[in-house]
Amino acid sequence: MTGHLARLGAATAVALTGALILQLPAGSALPAPPAPHVPGTGVVALDWGDLDRTPAAAAGDYLVMEPWEYDRIPAYRAANPGLKILMYKDVSATVDRPHETGLYPTGVSYADADRHHPEWFLTDAAGTRLEWSDYAGLFPMDVGSRSYQDAWAGGVLGELRAHDWDGVVLDDTLTYLSHPTVDGLVSTQIPDDAAQYAATQSFLSRVGPRLKAAGYLAISNVTVEWNTWDTVLPAWSRYVSGWEDEYFVKWGLDTGTRFTGADWEWKMQLAAWCADRRLPLVAVTYSSVTDRDAQTYHRATWLLTWNGATGASVFVPAELSASHWQARAATDLGRPSGGRVRQPDGVYRRAYTRGLVVVNPTRGTRVVDLGGSYERLGGRKVTSVRLPPASAALLRR
Repeated sequence: MTGHLARLGAATAVALTGALILQLPAGSALPAPPAPHVPGTGVVALDWGDLDRTPAAAAGDYLVMEPWEYDRIPAYRAANPGLKILMYKDVSATVDRPHETGLYPTGVSYADADRHHPEWFLTDAAGTRLEWSDYAGLFPMDVGSRSYQDAWAGGVLGELRAHDWDGVVLDDTLTYLSHPTVDGLVSTQIPDDAAQYAATQSFLSRVGPRLKAAGYLAISNVTVEWNTWDTVLPAWSRYVSGWEDEYFVKWGLDTGTRFTGADWEWKMQLAAWCADRRLPLVAVTYSSVTDRDAQTYHRATWLLTWNGATGASVFVPAELSASHWQARAATDLGRPSGGRVRQPDGVYRRAYTRGLVVVNPTRGTRVVDLGGSYERLGGRKVTSVRLPPASAALLRR
C-alpha cells in the first residue's frame, strides 16, 4: 500500500508474525453498540482484542475484521442492519502460521501451497523463497499465476459463503515492489515494478469480477502515489467494488506531520474522484488517541469530498489498548448541503445540514470568517476560527 503494508495489513502482519496470532480468541456475540449510527464512518479492527475494546464497532457503515471473527456477525447485523461487514484477506503474500481456528488472513494457506503448489512462492534464481523483511513470516506469492488466482478466489468465496459476510478487503494489491525482502532477494517470477503491476492487474481482472458476480463487495487496498493514482484507479476500477486508501492525511502509525500542499491535495482529489463515481472509498488514518488534531483533520478532509452515500473515513489508534471508535474522528454533521469551496487563501470549506467543515491544508496560519455563528466540538460558540497549518475545524450549527 503506497509503498508500505497497510496497518489494515500491518496490524494483521504484526499479529500474524508474533505471538498474538496464537492468543486470539474465537469471535463471540456482542451487545448492540451504545453509539448511534454515524454515516460515512467505519472501523478497521485487526489486532487481538480490538473488537472487545470497541463496543461501537457496528456504529458506522463499514467494519473490517479478521476471518475468524465471524461469530460476531449476527450481533453486529442486529445492531446495524445496514452495516457492510468485510473480511480481511491479503492478496500478495501468505503467512507461515494460521490462526488457532485454522483460518488464514491470506487467500491461500501456506501449508496448502507448500504441499501442493510450491511454484506459487516467489523464488530467486537459486530457488530460494522470498520473505518480506518488513513483515517477517510473510512470503510473497506469484499473483500473476492463474492457478493461484483461482485458488485465492475459490478459497475466499468459500469463507464468505460460510458466514454472513458482505465482502472482502483485498490487501496488498501492489502496483510496484513496495516490500523489501530478506537479504534483498529478487524473484524470477516478478522481478521488477512493471512485472508487479502486470501481475496485480491480472489478479484483479480475474478475481474481482468473480467476487462481484457472486454478490460480494471487493474493496481493494491499492498502492498508489501522487503521480500514479489517476491512471491506476481509472484503469482498475472496473474490476473492483471500491477502494481503500491508507495514510489519508499523514504517514505513520503514531503522531507525526500531517500532509499539506500537493501531498494533501492529491489525497483529497483521489477521494473526490471516488465520490463523484459512487465508488466506495475507505480512507484510513493512523495516530494516537490523544492526537485530536489528526482526527479532526482526517474527518474534515473526508467530509470535503463525501457524496453523502458511499464510503467511510476510518481512524485507527496507534495504541493497542484503545477503542477503535473515537468520537472526534466520527463527528456527525449530517449530510452535504453544498460543494466544497476553495478560498483565495487556500482554505477549503463545505456546508453540511448540521454544520460546517473548514480545512487549512496550507503551511501558514489562517483566520477564517465563518459568516455566522457555529459551535466548536467543545461547545464554544464562534463566528471565526484560527487554523494553524495542516489543521481543520468541525463546526455544528
